[in-house]
Amino acid sequence: MNMLLIICPEARQEDMRNLIHHHGVHAYTEMTNVLGEGHTGPKLGTHFHSQKSVLLFLVMEESKEAELLAALRTFRAGLYPDEGLRAFTLPANEVL
Repeated sequence: MNMLLIICPEARQEDMRNLIHHHGVHAYTEMTNVLGEGHTGPKLGTHFHSQKSVLLFLVMEESKEAELLAALRTFRAGLYPDEGLRAFTLPANEVL
């Protein structure tokens, strides 16, 4: 199994939930009010940099991964240039 970490704009949070559900992923963890700075600039929730991000953690079978990553690439292509979307995979081993 792999863990997929997705960082997306807070304004696209509901779209992201719909996308992962549409692709058969119904178990995830979501962290809101994520602050940071990356290739699309600061997302700090301040007066000057008001945007924030959302971080989603999904653990899935590797067979689902390629399908979901393809959908994320398509989704990312439709975003505005300053919104940004990043995804990372990590090996996930269930220990309990």
